Amino acid sequence: MSVTTLDPIRPGAGAAAPRRRPALITWAGYAAVVLILGFFALGSPHFLQWENVSSVLNQAAVFGIAGIGLAIVIVTGGDDVLEGGIDLSIGATAGLAGTVTAVSVAAGTGATAAVLTGLAVAAALGAVNGAAIILGLRPLLATLATMGIATSLELVVSDNLKVALDGGAFLWLRQGTFAGLPAAVVVLVAATLLAWWALGKTAWGVNSYAVGQNATAASIAGLSPARYRFSSYVISGVLGGIAGVLLASRLSAAVPGIGGQILLDIILVAYMSTVFSRRLVVNIPGTVVAAIFVAGLANGLTLLGVASQWVGAAKGLLILLVLAVVVVRGRNTAS
Repeated sequence: MSVTTLDPIRPGAGAAAPRRRPALITWAGYAAVVLILGFFALGSPHFLQWENVSSVLNQAAVFGIAGIGLAIVIVTGGDDVLEGGIDLSIGATAGLAGTVTAVSVAAGTGATAAVLTGLAVAAALGAVNGAAIILGLRPLLATLATMGIATSLELVVSDNLKVALDGGAFLWLRQGTFAGLPAAVVVLVAATLLAWWALGKTAWGVNSYAVGQNATAASIAGLSPARYRFSSYVISGVLGGIAGVLLASRLSAAVPGIGGQILLDIILVAYMSTVFSRRLVVNIPGTVVAAIFVAGLANGLTLLGVASQWVGAAKGLLILLVLAVVVVRGRNTAS
C-alpha cells in the first residue's frame, strides 16, 4: 500500500474541478494569513518587534505541539467530528502534566525526573483514552470524560493554587535560545520533524492514514485499527504533556484551569491544518502554520485593543469555517 492510495480525490472523468477547488482553498488560506498578519503589522508598530514575535512563537509552540498530538489522533481515527478521532482531553492533559511537574519540583525532585513524571501522567491519560476507544466508546464522549478527570486531578494535585515553576531548565525553556530561536520553538521544530517523518515516511504512518480513511478496508488488509488508534491517543497524551510543561515554564507557574483555556486553540490549529493541504486533510506542517497564525491572531487583536471575548469569538468562527471546509470536502469525495 502506498501513500498515494490514500488520496481522497480520485482521478477520472470530470476530476479537474474537484482538484482545482482544494488548491484554491489552500491558496486562499495562505493569502488570508499573510493579509491578516500584515494588517496587524500595519496597525501596531509593536507587532513585528522581536520581543513580540518571540512571544507569539512561544505561544505558537504550545498550540503547535499539542495540535500535532490532536492531528495524529484525527489522522488515525478519521476527521468525522462525531465518529472520528478527537481528543477533547488534550488541554486538560497539558494542564495536569504542567501541574504534576511543578509540584514534583516543589517537592525537591530534579527537573528531568519531574518532567518525566508529568509526561508519564500524560501518557497514562492517553492510554485511558485509547483503551476506552478500543472498548467501543465514542471518542467525543470518552475524551470528554477524561477531560473531566484530568481537570479534577489538576485541582487536587495543586490544591487549586498556582504552583511556581522556575529555575534551571525551566528558565531556559522560558528565556533561552538555540541558534537564535526561542527554546520552546526549538522543541516545536523537533516535534514537528519527528511527527512529519513518522506519519509520512514510516509504515506506522502509512498504516495510520489507512486506518483513518477506511478502518474496515485496513482490517481486511491485515491491519489492527485498535492498535493504531490506541497508540495515537498515547502519543497525543505525551505531546499534550510536553505542551503543558512548556506552558508552565513560560508562565513561571502551573495555573489551575489553564488547560481548558487553550483547548479551543488546540482544536483550531489541528483542524485548520486542512486549509494548508492540497488534499484538504489534517497534516503536520499545516498544524504548525495554523499555530503561528492563531497565536499571531490573538496577539494582534490584543495589540489593537480588541476585548478578549471578541478574540474567543473570532476563534470560534474560524473553527466553524474550517469544519465547513471538512464537511464540503467529504461530500465532494462521496460524490
